[in-house]
Amino acid sequence: MNDCGNCIYDVLKLIDNLQKCVLKDDSFDNSCSRPLGIGSNISYFNTRPVMFFSCDSTELNITYYINGTPNTSNIFRIEDVNESCVTVRLLTTNTDGSISSTNETAIININCICAIKCLGDISLDL
Repeated sequence: MNDCGNCIYDVLKLIDNLQKCVLKDDSFDNSCSRPLGIGSNISYFNTRPVMFFSCDSTELNITYYINGTPNTSNIFRIEDVNESCVTVRLLTTNTDGSISSTNETAIININCICAIKCLGDISLDL
C-alpha cells in the first residue's frame, strides 16, 4: 500500500474506533481525530459522517435503489476497516438538512480515497 493509503487507513481506523467506543469527551476541535462529542444534553453522538474524494478531487457518490428509484449518497458512516477496504453505511440528507441512516452499505477500496472530509458528529439510530 502506498503512503497515502496508510494515512487514509489510519484516519479511517481511528474514526471507526471512536464510533465503536463512543468516547464521552466534550472536546470540540475540528480535526477528524477529535473524540466524539456530547450531543445537546440528549445523548452522546455515535457517528462521525464523512465524505470521500478521489485523487482528482472528485467527490465519491454511490447510487442505491429504493423500490426501483435511484438515490445517490455522498455521506457515509464508517462501519468497518481493514488494510485495503472500508465498509460504509450510506447516509441520506433529509429535506430539513438532518442526516439519516439507510439500510445500504458499500465496500470501498482505500487506495481509491485520497481525501476525507469529516462532518459534524451526529447521533443516528443504527
